[in-house]
Amino acid sequence: MSIVVRRTGQAMRSTEVKPNRHSVDVVLGHLGEIGPAVAALRRESSRLAEWGEELARVKLRGGRIFAAGSKGSAHEADRFTIELAVHDSRNGGDGSAFTTITARKDGEGGSIGAQLTEHVRKGDIVVLFASGGIADDLRDAAAAAKSAGAKVWALTGKESKDLGQLVSEAICVNTDPPHAEEAHLVAVLTLCECFDESIRELTK
Repeated sequence: MSIVVRRTGQAMRSTEVKPNRHSVDVVLGHLGEIGPAVAALRRESSRLAEWGEELARVKLRGGRIFAAGSKGSAHEADRFTIELAVHDSRNGGDGSAFTTITARKDGEGGSIGAQLTEHVRKGDIVVLFASGGIADDLRDAAAAAKSAGAKVWALTGKESKDLGQLVSEAICVNTDPPHAEEAHLVAVLTLCECFDESIRELTK
């Protein structure tokens, strides 16, 4: 196979460079390793659909959606609220309804739990992410959100599945932290697609 690249009206032909076999094996090996994690999400497809629909209903009735994560999972929490805002903006929404809570380092009410106590109200949704161990801050966050009357969901992994006992509902990707984190990202994107579709259906 060759690729034709056009520059200033001229056609230049370059030969595609094939990756070495070891690199291909690395890619295939990784894809094989995340297979069980994705399969775990497939088994939870109905719950993910229900969550996506509930996110839309809460948003449309004026509720807010918060997310928080421990350690590396903080990135998934942030991606979740960003994606929700992007999907909602297509329908004229307000991105301020989606907030990622991170621990502040100023020592003044900086914990995730303290911030949720301050901002969360009854009817909101709080989604917690933990692919590895459960930080105490996240345990406190679950308690604070439930005390405020919010629905609390969690996406967990093999090392953090006990968090599921502290929340309203949980999806556990029962594998090591790196692969659980990858699966959580897939779940985030799936939830946002369901949210988008549900917003469209409910606002017809």
